[in-house]
Amino acid sequence: MAGKAALLALAGWLLACAGPARPIADLRDIPQDPAALLAGADPHACLLRPAYQAAQDAEFDRRYFACWQRAAPGPSREQVAALAAPLLERPGVGENLLPRPWAWHQALLAASDLARYPSLDWFGVTIAPADLRVLPTARPEFAGSGPGEGFPFDRLQQSGLPAGLPVRVWHQSRDGAWLLVETPLAAGWLPAWTVARAGPAFRARWQSGRYLAVTQDGALLRDRQGRVLFTAALGAIFPLLGSEAGGWGVLAPAAGPAGEARAVQARLAREAGAAKPLPLTLGNLTRLAGRLVGQPYGWGGLFGNRDCSALTRDLLAPFGLWLPRNSAQQARAGAEYIDLAGLADAEKERLVRERGVAYLTLLWMPGHVMLYIGSPRGRPLALHSIWGLKTSGLWCREGRALIGRTVITSLTPGVERPDLARPQGLLLHRLQAMVLLAPAAARCPAAGQ
Repeated sequence: MAGKAALLALAGWLLACAGPARPIADLRDIPQDPAALLAGADPHACLLRPAYQAAQDAEFDRRYFACWQRAAPGPSREQVAALAAPLLERPGVGENLLPRPWAWHQALLAASDLARYPSLDWFGVTIAPADLRVLPTARPEFAGSGPGEGFPFDRLQQSGLPAGLPVRVWHQSRDGAWLLVETPLAAGWLPAWTVARAGPAFRARWQSGRYLAVTQDGALLRDRQGRVLFTAALGAIFPLLGSEAGGWGVLAPAAGPAGEARAVQARLAREAGAAKPLPLTLGNLTRLAGRLVGQPYGWGGLFGNRDCSALTRDLLAPFGLWLPRNSAQQARAGAEYIDLAGLADAEKERLVRERGVAYLTLLWMPGHVMLYIGSPRGRPLALHSIWGLKTSGLWCREGRALIGRTVITSLTPGVERPDLARPQGLLLHRLQAMVLLAPAAARCPAAGQ
C-alpha cells in the first residue's frame, strides 16, 4: 500500500511538471457569487450600529483629507530616498526581461533631484486615474523573471490612484515632468499632467461633508453636456451635489488653463454610486463584492485592477470604513488583532470559524490579506484577489498555479493538487493573524459568525 501511494505521488509530481494547468477545485465547487452564500441570512440586517459607522465615516474623511490639513513638513528626504533603496541594492530586469543597467537607475536618481527636496509645497488634486510610482518613470522593473518575481510584480509601482484624490505636492523632477506627492495612501511620483493645483476655494468645495462613493467599476462621469470626463472605479469618492432623475449630481476635478483645479458639475448613473456611508448590511456588502469577483488581479493597481489589499480597501470604502493601502498596515488597522502564528492549521481554522465576523474580519499572512465572508458550508470562506499558489515538483522548479483574479475560496485552495508546495503553498498554513474590524459592542446584535 505504501509503495502504491509513493507511485501515485510520483506520478502526480511528474504530471505537475509536464501536464497542462489544472483549475483550482474551490473555483469549481464554491459558488463565485457572494449573495448565493448568504444561506438564508437577512440581507437587510445591519452589521454595525449606525452611530459607530457614522464615527468611522468621519474618521475616513479625516484621513482622506489629512494631507491637505497637515502643517508639518511631509516625508523626509531619507524617507523619500528609501522608496528606491531595494531597487538599488538588487537591480532587476526591464520589460524585455534583460537586466536594467546601473546607469538606468542612476539617471532616474539624477532626474529625481533629491538634493533639492523639498522644492515645493502646494495642495493638489488628481484630475485623472493615475499610477503612483517609486521613481519618476512609467517603465517597469521586475525583480527577475521567475515565479513571484516577473510580471505583474513591477517594483516601481506604488499604487493606482483615482481621480479626485487630495494630494500634497512636495517636489518635482529636474525636468518638471513628474511631481513627488503625498497622498492618503502613500507617497511617490505622479506625472505632472495628472495633478492640478487646488486653491482655497476648490478645497472648500471638495471638503463639502457630503460625498458619493462609486459602487461599480468603469463608472462614467459626464459633464453637463454629456461628454465623458473619465471613468471611476468602485471605492472612488466625489463631493455629492444631490440626487437627480436617473442619476447623481457630483463634482468632478478638471484643470483650468493655468493648471488650477476646477470643480466641474458632473453626472453619474444611479446604479453606479451611493451616498457615503452606504448602510453596512449583508445585502449591500454582497452586492458590491459580487461586482468585484472575477476582476483581474492588478499588482499595486496596475492597469486599473486590484491586488489583495486594494480589494479590501475599495470594497469597504463606500461604507465609510478606512483601511490603509498595503496588507501589513491593514493587519494593524482593526479593533482587535488575534495572533494565529505558531498554531496548528486545524486550530487556526477553528478560531476563524468561531471568532470571525463575516465581512468584518481580515485574514492576514505576510504579503497577502483576505476578507472572511463566513462559514456557510461549515468551513471558513474568504474573498481575495490573488495571483497564484506556490507549486513545486519532484524535479521541476518552483512555479505558480495561476488564479489571477478576485475569487471566493476556502482557506486551503489548491490542496487537492499534487504539485502544490507544502506547506508554503497552503494559505491556511501561512495565516498569521485574524483582524476584527469593529469591537463587539459596535456590532449589531444580529451580526455574528
